[in-house]
Amino acid sequence: MDQIAPLSATSDDEDDERDRPFNAYRFASSDGTKGIVAEAIRLLLNYEQHAGLTRNKRRVVDQETFDLTVDAILSDLMHHHLVEYPLDIYVTRSNRVLGTRSRYRPRAYSKVFPRILDLLAKPELGYVRQDKAAPIPGASKSTVIRPGPTLLKRMDDGDIQTDDLDEHPHGETVVLKRVKDPDNYWDEGGLEQYADTPTTERYRHELEKINQWLAAADLRYDPLGILGPHTAFDIRDRRLRRIFTQARFDSGGRMFGGFWQQLRKHERRQGLKIGGEKAVELDYGQVGARILYGMAGHLPATGDLYSMAGYNQHRDGIKKVMSAMIFAEARPDRFPKGTKTLFRKTDKIGEVVDAIEAKHPLIKDQFHKGLGHDAQFIESSILVDVLLSLRAEGIVALPIHDAVMVPSSKVLETKEVMLNVFKAHVHVEGTVTVEG
Repeated sequence: MDQIAPLSATSDDEDDERDRPFNAYRFASSDGTKGIVAEAIRLLLNYEQHAGLTRNKRRVVDQETFDLTVDAILSDLMHHHLVEYPLDIYVTRSNRVLGTRSRYRPRAYSKVFPRILDLLAKPELGYVRQDKAAPIPGASKSTVIRPGPTLLKRMDDGDIQTDDLDEHPHGETVVLKRVKDPDNYWDEGGLEQYADTPTTERYRHELEKINQWLAAADLRYDPLGILGPHTAFDIRDRRLRRIFTQARFDSGGRMFGGFWQQLRKHERRQGLKIGGEKAVELDYGQVGARILYGMAGHLPATGDLYSMAGYNQHRDGIKKVMSAMIFAEARPDRFPKGTKTLFRKTDKIGEVVDAIEAKHPLIKDQFHKGLGHDAQFIESSILVDVLLSLRAEGIVALPIHDAVMVPSSKVLETKEVMLNVFKAHVHVEGTVTVEG
């Protein structure tokens, strides 16, 4: 399977740190870091020659790929160390992946990558430490890498900082994931190749406008007063991608990326500033359920769609089970993962599903049809239009799936835009709550 930078952000309920994917777009941008990379390339070439690993001089294009790969590996490791990310970087060494052309994978992540990585990890060179096929949470086994002693010493000698490193524009912002294999636990969906159409070109153009806008925004983060461990991030990381699912461009489509999506909820709300103002989060309420009503051509029930008799103390559980019912293709015979503890020990999933269907008879026949990805596409399209509308109004907004963060002085204008865009897409009234 192709590996690219993270396809999902850390959820607000998940605080565990984890190894992160290799970012092959980083490069040395200052004299200091360029010098480190140039020295490493020279030492690698000398090592190859004296060890008899190469017979002929590389072609120009192959040497360019070699140099680019060394630059990307060392630059990402330096950046990883400087932001004090607590765990490691994972990479793929799969020849099946790296030997296949892909619109998603940068040139520095090619079939020669494992060979160059092994050279950098030679004890005589010491630029990289790697553990091959080390297990990482939530994924199949991958190799993990970290800076070696030589690289750390060169960084220390050169007083290297994050400003000495930069990042090439990511090659693909419109990502299509294939259908997951239901019989393969480790299958993360993989990436689907596709031919561009007017639709994909429009999605890419919209994202480019949004990304350029956010790259120039005045965003700051003040960790003062925030208790507990801090998430490692780079405030220059602002590039968004849309991830479409089920091998369709009308499925999923949520925007991922941006340092703010890596932050925990309390970190965003307490430390993030936009234009010098406190950042405030505005969330669409009951978004999945309301979109499902719109898809069915009915008006939602009045009041809280997740509140129902007999389960007044279990709203969070009802919300999650109802979401699972929208995505599921069959009526569940057990509580979805992570929801059982949100109910009483005596509650049964069949009774909970019955209660939800009784509360929502107009969309009862829309549950268990696998419509979740379709509903999510509508949600993601709403968020894109909200961002473009706020951009036109001069209001900087940072998306977090079904929410945005804006300066505190722009809450009322933002809420009006969000409600108008929601109704234009769904044809029912939406709700917006202000958090933080």
